[in-house]
Amino acid sequence: MKPHLKHSLTIKQMAAVAGVTLVTIAIFISIQLVYLIDQRREDYQNQLFNAGVSIQQPLADALLRSDLNDAKQQIVTLKATGILGKAIVMQPENVQVMSLDFAPKKEVSEFSSWLFGIPVEAVIPLQPLGITSTDDKSYSGHLILQADTNRFYRFASNTVALMLTTYLLMGLILTVAISWCINRIVVKPLRQIAVTLNKDSQVSALSCPKSHCDDEIGLLVKGYNHQKSDQNLPKV
Repeated sequence: MKPHLKHSLTIKQMAAVAGVTLVTIAIFISIQLVYLIDQRREDYQNQLFNAGVSIQQPLADALLRSDLNDAKQQIVTLKATGILGKAIVMQPENVQVMSLDFAPKKEVSEFSSWLFGIPVEAVIPLQPLGITSTDDKSYSGHLILQADTNRFYRFASNTVALMLTTYLLMGLILTVAISWCINRIVVKPLRQIAVTLNKDSQVSALSCPKSHCDDEIGLLVKGYNHQKSDQNLPKV
């Protein structure tokens, strides 16, 4: 009874190549995603901090005078940065003085917030003119500027989608291409040898493909032919 093929070597090597490709893609996506998002987060933080520093002194003086209208006008001027989503003015002991929203709120899941580091914010200390000691808690406070959550989340999610689509397509192409090459170089010659041996177990010699005369498949064929030739020699 001739043995039947249950699992093709082509399928096995394709599964192995696909598995290795997916793991490699996951590593590359993780590295690039962390780099791109950290770079964008740092860029937003620098823009927010520079914008906050531009009104740091006038805002501190307005808070010292308890002029909330002036303080609000100072903060509203920061809207021109285009990335500002929210501004919070805090006094010592974490007492919130003012909170202004500059962009519509978007609910972001806790996992996405943790993954992308949302919200992106910059903290600017407030010190009125003439107060040089940072230990004087009577006058110190801080301004918290948060980037537009919608804008940052769209960038992060679009980056993930683009990278997944690009790398998965590349992985599919690589899997098919590498599997085709392995099938042509290894699987097909082995299949021909196996088919020949299963058709006639007493075959005296196997033919070796020209492209495999100097590799392991050629060595296998030569070994088989040499063994058969020794068996066919007359015994003395």
